[in-house]
Amino acid sequence: MVNEVVFILDEKYSEINENMKYNYHAIALEKFNISEADRLYTFFTLERGLIRVPAKSVRKSKAKLAAQVEDFVFSHITIAKGCGRGVLSGAVVEKYFVELHQNYWALQHIDRVRIIFLSIIEENDSDERIFWLWANYLEELNHLSKKQQKDVGAHESQFSWITHAFLIQLFILLGYDFATVHCCVCYDKINEIRNGFSAAKGGVLCSKCFCSEYFCYIEPDTIKAIRIIQTNKLQSLAKVTVHDDVYKQLDRIVYNIEKWIMR
Repeated sequence: MVNEVVFILDEKYSEINENMKYNYHAIALEKFNISEADRLYTFFTLERGLIRVPAKSVRKSKAKLAAQVEDFVFSHITIAKGCGRGVLSGAVVEKYFVELHQNYWALQHIDRVRIIFLSIIEENDSDERIFWLWANYLEELNHLSKKQQKDVGAHESQFSWITHAFLIQLFILLGYDFATVHCCVCYDKINEIRNGFSAAKGGVLCSKCFCSEYFCYIEPDTIKAIRIIQTNKLQSLAKVTVHDDVYKQLDRIVYNIEKWIMR
């Protein structure tokens, strides 16, 4: 008799759980087709961080949900929770970033960022700062894409600059900040023309500590650019212009950091 009562209570509790719904501010990052008409979506949310959740029948011809959760769209999503991951039951777009989705350079840079991000971020580890950094990054790339459509000088190098800034600020938020004022080996002040960078050593190396094993040579302008990135918001950095050598060296620095983190 006792066992029967427990069974009935559990069944009712399960029915209640199936009807529970949770709302999240979310940025869609990835999707995979599963079964005949379903998809598995990856979102980075304000409230819970990285989550993966299936959507039922979303690939059917009459389904309307898929358009609300395209990659790199900022939406309010609803997840119906029973057990496990739950099911994506609704979504409303807040920002679609139309120009961004029509720009080859923007999508190429975001795709690179997505691969790095999903490689180093764990599920269900929320951080509001990272969420809004993502939102600001998409906003800035959308703005650059709009400028490029109007042919007012938004070049590929500007997309690179904002992307490098985003990644360096992301690494900082994850705890990977790097020395740029003093040499990370001998702690002398950085003031020489020839310097190097090593993520493994902790940042910039002076001319006497730098050697080929530390990956890359960087100019003083590149060090200044890193300092600007470390101390300014992403929105402000869109107004900064740097020369081509800085773009190339920042690319090598970001690759060096990425390789070291994911070693």
